[in-house]
Amino acid sequence: MGAPARRTVPAVAAMALAIILLAGCDQVGPTPGPEGPTGAGEGSGAAPTAPPTVPPGLLECREDPDPKQLQLADVDLATATWSTPSDFEVVTNYHEDNPVETIETTWYAEPTDPRLPTLNVLNVVLYSGLDWGDVADDCGRVPLSAIETRLASYRDQIDAVPLTDAAMTTVAGLPALEQDIGLASYDYHGYWVFSETQLLHVYCQWTEGNRDVIDAGCGPLVDSVRVG
Repeated sequence: MGAPARRTVPAVAAMALAIILLAGCDQVGPTPGPEGPTGAGEGSGAAPTAPPTVPPGLLECREDPDPKQLQLADVDLATATWSTPSDFEVVTNYHEDNPVETIETTWYAEPTDPRLPTLNVLNVVLYSGLDWGDVADDCGRVPLSAIETRLASYRDQIDAVPLTDAAMTTVAGLPALEQDIGLASYDYHGYWVFSETQLLHVYCQWTEGNRDVIDAGCGPLVDSVRVG
């Protein structure tokens, strides 16, 4: 038996088929999805987006802080809250007789167990109106030397003397300074939190022989401060 005859495709028809296939390749686009063609994204072949650049100034601000600078608080210190320590009660018979800046609010609490003479008291004062001029850099940092100069001016206003060196600490997670200060009638342990225009001053003052009672309330008071 001979082999079955083959069916041949005319050359013209074969060329037409090739043209149709090529034309179909030129028309390939995004695969239709439930809401239309798929847009650019993973697997789309689109060029990746370059990561945003950070200005050099901001890169400098992200560096580890200089131990010779204090970072000013970038928050409204008027939002500060705190709790009255146990064995203390809020009183209203005090005032700041030598305010070092513009007073916004004051708060005072005296011990109740044991009760002590006047001037043994916990204090929180919010000041406003501060102006650092060109001392603060673009990142809101101020040299510690400028802070110490300001604290020295505060002491001069109230005829006070430093009993310890100022030390870096934190209050409500914000950079702060703390120091023991001596006056004629009493001493106190003070905390200073600075922003560009505000000062939150928390201090605990005692007369001779009564520091232990005041210290018992001072730690819990400072630990309870929250800002923002």
